[in-house]
Amino acid sequence: MRMKRRVKTWIKRCKYNYYMASQRQSNIELLRNISMFLILVIHANFVSLPKIGYVELASNAVPSIFRFFIESIGIAAVNVFVFISGWFGIIPKKKSVLSFIYLILFYLLGGGILFFLLGKAPLGVDAVLDIFQLSRNDWFIKSYFVLMIIAPILNTFSKNADEKTQRYVVIAFFLFEAIYGWAAGGRRFFVNGYGPLHFIGLYITAQYVHNQIASNSTPVWLKRLVQMPKWVDMMVFLLMAIANTIIVVVGLTYLKTDSLRGVVFAYSNPLMIIEAIYLMLFFNKLKMPYVKVINWLGASSFAVYLFHGQATIRAEFFNPQIQYLYETYSGLICVMLIFLFLCFVYLVSVIIDQLRIISWNLIWNISNKKSTLVER
Repeated sequence: MRMKRRVKTWIKRCKYNYYMASQRQSNIELLRNISMFLILVIHANFVSLPKIGYVELASNAVPSIFRFFIESIGIAAVNVFVFISGWFGIIPKKKSVLSFIYLILFYLLGGGILFFLLGKAPLGVDAVLDIFQLSRNDWFIKSYFVLMIIAPILNTFSKNADEKTQRYVVIAFFLFEAIYGWAAGGRRFFVNGYGPLHFIGLYITAQYVHNQIASNSTPVWLKRLVQMPKWVDMMVFLLMAIANTIIVVVGLTYLKTDSLRGVVFAYSNPLMIIEAIYLMLFFNKLKMPYVKVINWLGASSFAVYLFHGQATIRAEFFNPQIQYLYETYSGLICVMLIFLFLCFVYLVSVIIDQLRIISWNLIWNISNKKSTLVER
């Protein structure tokens, strides 16, 4: 009887958690899903596959330019993912922080142990360091964790500071980053946007646009830039992506150097930041009803990053398969097959993540019951 009651209670709590997830805006969850899929795309495009050099651009101009254009769109997705966090604000409660830690360990530690038992990966010192994020191999998880830690301070700033102060901080931050952390090359602590400092800038910008742009003290010109029709937002997004592509292609064609690629495809590139802002604005203005599938996929979007980024999966499955498709097929067939493969990876990640969600809810409920018994 006790077991049945526990199961019923657990089912009720799972339904409640699902209900809470369903309250998320499907238009933003759609953007979250698209952003994570684009991250898959950029990892396939310029991590699994070799970089495009001058010779390849000259001999295969159209495919090369297409890859650069996709890269320009995809790079903005990382900024968008962080921008969404700032749009709604991170509230690092005990459960959310522990859930985030469990999410990371589920894939990194769980995957490491699984592949070690299967004889697919050694469990040496380097592997252990990677699992617990003590190596230099990953930057996003650690940067996002710093953002979670400092989020209460940023939230307080957004809530209490006046519009003019927030506007000054946002403009001054990105002006400084654009000059010293991007254009001038003095980006040791900005690291081209590969770090928490850039994330903080995106976070406070998202909070400013979401919470302060309608304020009476906001300049009219700034309101007009943000409150344009959504189709204009999409046009700005695409124009920024086209501009980045042109810069890279022209640089590689006439300067015969790949140095511009690292500059243009940096997260701190102002054009990339503008891309992210206007893509967010477009989806925010996109009115749509609640769609169960979209929200279901969105709840596991970060799991997609962790799943395909797990060392063994990346080395033994993801990269080799992308390389095989690229070398075996060509043209639209190649693009379609890689697209379908990435869809498959996304779906498998989401399905596997259901085990993580179920196990986490079970652990959380058991721990709550134990703490209640101790208090009694």
